[in-house]
Amino acid sequence: MGLLDKLKNTFQKTSNVISLAITGKKIDENFFHEIEDALIMADVGVQTSSNLAKGIADKKFEKNTSELKIKEFLANEIASLVKPYENKEIFDINHSPEILLIIGVNGNGKTTTVAKLANMFKKKGEFPLLIAADTFRAAAVEQIEYWANTIDVEVVKGNLNSDAASIVFKGIKQAKDKGNSVVLIDTAGRMQNREDLIAELEKIKRVIKKLDETAPHKTILVLDGLIGQAAHTQVDTFLTKIGIDGLIVTKLDSTAKGGTIISLTQKYRVPIYAIGIGEGIDDLQLFSAESYAKAIVGI
Repeated sequence: MGLLDKLKNTFQKTSNVISLAITGKKIDENFFHEIEDALIMADVGVQTSSNLAKGIADKKFEKNTSELKIKEFLANEIASLVKPYENKEIFDINHSPEILLIIGVNGNGKTTTVAKLANMFKKKGEFPLLIAADTFRAAAVEQIEYWANTIDVEVVKGNLNSDAASIVFKGIKQAKDKGNSVVLIDTAGRMQNREDLIAELEKIKRVIKKLDETAPHKTILVLDGLIGQAAHTQVDTFLTKIGIDGLIVTKLDSTAKGGTIISLTQKYRVPIYAIGIGEGIDDLQLFSAESYAKAIVGI
């Protein structure tokens, strides 16, 4: 299956919700309300959904306008909204090494995302190093070791419940000594309401800066696409407490709420680096506003 087919499959549940509001419907006042309701159901956000529906109404389509024409118009409107947040700089290497801090709540697909990123960096000819800074769960270290073996990259780890910041310090020093071009740090899952866990992330950032005052060069929040509007609470906390350079949104193939990408960009103005389009090691795709917009409306 090609990437475009995978992307269409990823957003099938979301596009089904939107398509139901358009397919076989008469273009009248009720039609625009149905589209607005469908967009809200897809977690696009109330105000943005209202604006998009109004845009379709203002276009004054003929009564015999094809469903495809309406979908194309809606896709173009969505693409224009999210285009400013399409950011492919995640793979830019401007430091030696480039240090990426990957953060997020437990269960968001963070560790798998770290492995997928390392795989993409390696395919681009880079020399990645993984740091297993989740010392709370033995399973997390085992998982990242499994992926590291799968893609043949090295991983730095410590003992269970050891100090995560010290492992990060050790890993970055090793990367500098061995000439790794990029370091990916897999941190423990943080519930955004746990101040102690947030404090440990702040400590990790301080330790990183002792070795490179410009780092971390990218702090990436991994979000679970299944949680819809609840993702806003996570972005709120991590943006305020830690700082975020961009987002990666996972598990979008399992939800009808794929519009959450739109609501997140419109509210927080943060870049979307990539999206998860499946569970395989190659199932991470750089975010494309145009491809996303087409997939979400089902064209």
